[in-house]
Amino acid sequence: MSSSGKRIYAITLRKAHHFMRARDFDASELLVNTELTEADLADPYNLISEDQARMYYANLVRVADRDGVGLEIGWLTALSDMGPHGLALITERTVGDALHKTWEIRDNYNLLLDWKYEISGKVLIHQVRCAEPDPRLRIFLIERGLGTLQAHSEELVGPDIKPLRVLLDYKAPANIEKYKDVFRCPLRFSQPACEIHLTAEWLDHPLETYDPQAVDMLGALRTSLHEKLSSGGDIVQDVKMALRRTPGKFPSLEQIADEMAMSSRTLRRKLGQHNLRYQDLLDEERRRVAEDFLLNTTMTVQQIADQCGFTDAQNFSQAFRRWQGMSPSQFRQARQGHEH
Repeated sequence: MSSSGKRIYAITLRKAHHFMRARDFDASELLVNTELTEADLADPYNLISEDQARMYYANLVRVADRDGVGLEIGWLTALSDMGPHGLALITERTVGDALHKTWEIRDNYNLLLDWKYEISGKVLIHQVRCAEPDPRLRIFLIERGLGTLQAHSEELVGPDIKPLRVLLDYKAPANIEKYKDVFRCPLRFSQPACEIHLTAEWLDHPLETYDPQAVDMLGALRTSLHEKLSSGGDIVQDVKMALRRTPGKFPSLEQIADEMAMSSRTLRRKLGQHNLRYQDLLDEERRRVAEDFLLNTTMTVQQIADQCGFTDAQNFSQAFRRWQGMSPSQFRQARQGHEH
């Protein structure tokens, strides 16, 4: 997955993180290789990259190791979990107005999904697409998206709003009873697309919580957050994520620059603005990988050297001495001796 440079707010991960932590899953397992900490998630408007969000969800799917967790998280996601945007939807005049406002800033919350809606005759059709190559992660993202759409529809209107039908482009999963509980309508699997079909009349449904003043105030705040998101960027984070995207392989500066649709000269200049060089970030990532393998595996020094992108163990050992002031074997022995 190439780096798009797109940003998203940490608030988009928080419901999933709270869901997993409430079930006693280890935060460190969920955050591994994301360059994120729990403190990063505690700030709802901390900007994170699309790659970090994907890595987090990949960890979640691996750690949870069961079908349907995406649907459960989506179904439990309230409008308030989306911050000012979600609160603003509650204060709109009609369901249609709320849907239009959601569409305007859809990429703020759905970077890993492509969502669109259309009206065909008397039917409102929500469609989600996901280009994620990992099948389990893809289903998780689709489940979460569709579950959230249904939860938010019911929060705005009430339990009377249920789909006419739900179409999924994958085979019926083991947790099909959960699908029946959430959607309460005919389910069709192995279809050409993933869609929720609703009666279009619901678009004219007036919201009891309509508040014109709140619409204006929350709209201004939402616009401010959207502008911050649109202008946000972290070239250092992008390079770090590119370096760890494929374990054991470290792309060159030229390859990373090409992914980011810029020249290598421009990338060097942008890193220079942070007083960093590509080699600094490469060394930092190689050191992180080396220390992890030395402490948590029984791999030989040569095997670790291969994983860190060195041509031989001698070059790796020389580099490691520069980083830690001791050889890889000495580092492993010292840390293991300290633990015992």
